[in-house]
Amino acid sequence: MAIYHCSISNVSRAKGSSSCATLSYISADKVYEERTAQTYSYGRVERVLEVGTLIPENAPEEYRNPSVLFNSIENYEKAENARTAKKIEVALPREVDLAEQKQIVEDYIRENLTKERYACTYAIHNDKNNNNPHAHILVANRQLNNKGEWSSKRKMEYVLDENGQRVPRLDENGQQKTDKNGRKQWKRVNVEQNPLDKKEFLQKLREGWAVECNKYLDPEQQIDYRSYARQGIEQEPTIHEGYAARKREKQGKAADRCQINREIRSRNALLQQLQAKIKEIAAELAELMRKGEAFYEQRIKRLFIHRTETIGGVYGDAGEGKRKAQKGERRAERRERGSEQGERAAEQRKWDAAERSPEVAGAVEDEPRVSLGSESAKMPLNGDFGDKGVEYVIEQLKEQIEALQKLEEGMQDDLQKARKFLSEQPEVQPKHKTPKRRTGPKI
Repeated sequence: MAIYHCSISNVSRAKGSSSCATLSYISADKVYEERTAQTYSYGRVERVLEVGTLIPENAPEEYRNPSVLFNSIENYEKAENARTAKKIEVALPREVDLAEQKQIVEDYIRENLTKERYACTYAIHNDKNNNNPHAHILVANRQLNNKGEWSSKRKMEYVLDENGQRVPRLDENGQQKTDKNGRKQWKRVNVEQNPLDKKEFLQKLREGWAVECNKYLDPEQQIDYRSYARQGIEQEPTIHEGYAARKREKQGKAADRCQINREIRSRNALLQQLQAKIKEIAAELAELMRKGEAFYEQRIKRLFIHRTETIGGVYGDAGEGKRKAQKGERRAERRERGSEQGERAAEQRKWDAAERSPEVAGAVEDEPRVSLGSESAKMPLNGDFGDKGVEYVIEQLKEQIEALQKLEEGMQDDLQKARKFLSEQPEVQPKHKTPKRRTGPKI
């Protein structure tokens, strides 16, 4: 599976480093440094698969020789703490072959570095089992101008006020200073001119590596330059194991880095289970809320329909006669159904008594027939509210709506409590403190 790795660091004299020494390491070749009169011979030839140098337009042609290129930058930098180069280390996708890996590296350099007028040398490394394909890119830490000369890293610029005017330098009397020729003095600041030393440019380099790799990877293999936190993934990153640690594991020996990663993966698996459970609970709450909202919405609709039909005309005079006529028809239908039910009940009682004894049957036949529906039809329906006025009906309706609103508020409170409960669940704490994986410089 393709992984993302892109680290950027400095080659600094202050830390005893040299771009010529670094070049010897990544290329596995001897490099003579003119400034110190030293010859470096580092690295293992068997792991170096490809070495190449790319330079911007108008750069001196001799800079295609990496030894000439980096001796030039070493000789140009005079400071004892100078940063002469940048080191970029990237993980190459194992899903592609060496030719495509080389193409990815060179496209990345052209698109992000030589286009910005930086000269670079790269080297592709791998082990014999294709377990660790990666590339080293050594970048001269100065741009080349159109004349093929090294550009300045910084320059002085005037300080401007809110109106865009230059700010004067003042003496102890508040007067503007002048030089020995009487020329006025203005405040100036040292401004960084080297993009390779700026945070935004380094971030662009990290993003650009993912872009180039993803051109050669299937959708399910795509890599992301962002950290888990920036992607919104609650997961603990593993640390870089390295070739030596994996080799020890294959030999049956214990490797601390591999053991740390196993513990991290175990904690991540537990975390994923908890996250899945939280999503399941949240889905159940959402479904309960949906059902509750639908139920009470239907209750409110039925209540409005019933009240509107009962007091007809409260919500407007239009159609009042039609509503009253419809209401009367429904009442007549209910009364008719009640009358029929009463007759059937009386008829059933008569036949039940006749089956028990002739005497009872005769008594039943002598009694006047009672229609359950006919008597009830003379009484006002419960929905008519008797002789109550329209104002009373409206007040009753308001009270019921308020009761429903309070019930809905109670459901919202229950939902908030459930959400609070979920948010207060304890986080999974790591069993051991593990070093953070460094995927790049502090930029």
